[in-house]
Amino acid sequence: MKMIQCNIRHEKLDAVRLKLFELGVPGLSVSEIKGIGKPLSQLKSAPGSETPHFHPRVEISIVLEDEAVDEVVDVLVATAKTGNLGDGKIFILPVDNAIRIRTGEKGGDALY
Repeated sequence: MKMIQCNIRHEKLDAVRLKLFELGVPGLSVSEIKGIGKPLSQLKSAPGSETPHFHPRVEISIVLEDEAVDEVVDVLVATAKTGNLGDGKIFILPVDNAIRIRTGEKGGDALY
């Protein structure tokens, strides 16, 4: 199993959510975050400012079977992309296990 963490613009969330459920993702979590995408040394600060400002973004977390990762990532990129700086990042992490608290189901069974 893998976890996909995707940081995107707020205005792209509804379109991404619709596309993910069309694909049949088992579920997702959304958090409000703030971030700076490039190393501070590469960013141009606002006039009179020493460091860049954080930008509000949405983080989507999805846990799914390995086989579904590439298709979900392709949809995330195609749907969230504007072509401008600040479109976001996608991180793919290994997941050792998942447990559904209500039933005790484990692994892939806990996802669906």
